[in-house]
Amino acid sequence: MTLLLILAAATAEPTLASTKPDLDEVIVACSRMPLPLTDLGANVTVVSRETFDVEKPEQLSDLLRRVAGVHVDQVGGRGGTGSLYMRGADPNYTLVLVNGVRVNDPTNARGGSFDFSSFDVDDIERVEIARGPYSAVFGGDAMAGVVNIVTRTYDGETTKASVDAMAGAYDTRELSLRAGGPLGGGSWTLGGSDSREGEVVRGNSFDAQRISGGYDADFGTTRVQLSARYSESNRASFPDDSGGYEFAAIRDTEQRDTNEAVFGAGFTHMLSRGTLGLTLGYFDRDDHIDSPGVAPGIRDPFGVPPNVVDSRIERLSAAFTGTLNFNDYLRIAYGAEFLREEGTSDGQLDFGGGFVLPTSFELTRESWAPFAEVQVAADNGFSAQAGLRVDKPDGYDSVTSPRVRLAYEFETGDFNSFTIAAAWGEAFKLPSMYALGHPIVGNPNLVPERSESHEIELSQELAEGDARWSLTWFEAAYRNAIDFDSGPPPMLVNRNRVDTHGVELAGSLDLDEVWVLDASVTNVTSRIASTGNELRNRPEWRAGVGAHWNPVVAWKFSAAATYVGSSFDSSIATGDVTLPAYTLIDVSAVWQVSPHLEAYLAIDNLTDEQYEQFVGNEVRGILPRAGVKFSL
Repeated sequence: MTLLLILAAATAEPTLASTKPDLDEVIVACSRMPLPLTDLGANVTVVSRETFDVEKPEQLSDLLRRVAGVHVDQVGGRGGTGSLYMRGADPNYTLVLVNGVRVNDPTNARGGSFDFSSFDVDDIERVEIARGPYSAVFGGDAMAGVVNIVTRTYDGETTKASVDAMAGAYDTRELSLRAGGPLGGGSWTLGGSDSREGEVVRGNSFDAQRISGGYDADFGTTRVQLSARYSESNRASFPDDSGGYEFAAIRDTEQRDTNEAVFGAGFTHMLSRGTLGLTLGYFDRDDHIDSPGVAPGIRDPFGVPPNVVDSRIERLSAAFTGTLNFNDYLRIAYGAEFLREEGTSDGQLDFGGGFVLPTSFELTRESWAPFAEVQVAADNGFSAQAGLRVDKPDGYDSVTSPRVRLAYEFETGDFNSFTIAAAWGEAFKLPSMYALGHPIVGNPNLVPERSESHEIELSQELAEGDARWSLTWFEAAYRNAIDFDSGPPPMLVNRNRVDTHGVELAGSLDLDEVWVLDASVTNVTSRIASTGNELRNRPEWRAGVGAHWNPVVAWKFSAAATYVGSSFDSSIATGDVTLPAYTLIDVSAVWQVSPHLEAYLAIDNLTDEQYEQFVGNEVRGILPRAGVKFSL
């Protein structure tokens, strides 16, 4: 099966966006300039709403795992934490945005990563994934890449509403409501959902509610875009490092309650040769974790005592951006960004016998950064993009982040082209608030982590753009990587250098919109430079193939296969282990019964594969689901 997937991917391309999204859609994950899809390199992938509507995934990770260079895993189902590894880098090295507002959480023990498990699919218009260092655009956290989740919008001249209901095995269900319409020269949208997932993995429980909305309008030469999202989730799973249902000696699960709010506002004024813009962002996340702890085991004779943590991160951001088009060959963007973060954590470790150790901390930090980008395009096919940003965070020296990409496009006739490109960049990440402030393992002397990366890209468009493929080689070095030193005293230190390198092969093929095919293969190696040791949960091989078939207007079918190679993992209960490779096959069928009624059937893990993404957390098997959507 592995060989079949690799051969299939050699003929097609990444983008899952091959379902014909709007080519004039502005993509913000890789630049401060408004870039349409036609100007993006092979290191940027856009997953469109049409792909979600055809494949009917139960969660976001079901689609992201097919994107080149991306690996997503979850500890014990959606009740645990969903982590994204970009090109073999740590999850906290990827910056995650929701409508351009950063949502990474620096108060968590994972170094500031984003939890992908709780984001419901119904709220997503598209997902933009940019691989490589983008601190030149966004500053800290964008060392390995950027993911921008764009929520649903409304486009039409009349008010519309829809109800979507889904139910499946293991008590999986979701009810979504959505409405939108014109208002005051613009359009509004409002939606809500209630989602649940039961024991797809034993010990897993997930229950979440969400409400979100937005308003877009043009007032003469000024465009206003507003978005807001609030969600609550109640989750349960076996704790990290416990060995899961199979090996955990303590049978109680970890309980987590989370409230999250995101607000964004954008104002863009059109000039004769450019734009002036102001974007504002607000992010607030409250997390309550009640963990039974982890019993002593092979890897740790002491284990982890029961603990309770209440944490909160509140972030405000404001960015001014200007663009200037000198002519058809030269464009620049310039501006400055201000960021303020306030993180608190109130927790305790219970060692028994009345001995309780507090783990509370509180930190506030501010930073501001000027930035500039330039884009040059010549008639002969040569183009160049360069960016530079200087961040000035509290308590640290200024950090300069450059990025350069050069490309040359050869016209091969009949609207076909072949492109060769190369990119280089440096990026940084501030230590998380947890790493700086935790009273037991925190270290206020930590310095920013840094990275340097290179990539070379070959890509080609064929059949007048209906077919495309790309091959990308990349390497990156992450310096001053933060690691745990057992001491005494135990603390987090800047110690490691991590090297990653690999290749991405990807492609897509659109056959008269009846058949749409996409595929990718990724090989990535991640090692600690000083020891050569491999890192946890980083499979060296991944591959995915997807097919959409639309034989008639009323019917749409899809099938997807994902191969994940073996990976190194560890838990306190088991010590080091190797998780075996696995292959997942998902299928779906959508029937447009009438203009107002849609019915669908989806089967995840069609071949009933029992597999583990983390040691001891086995996914139980096939997951059939059925749903209906009624629209007005």
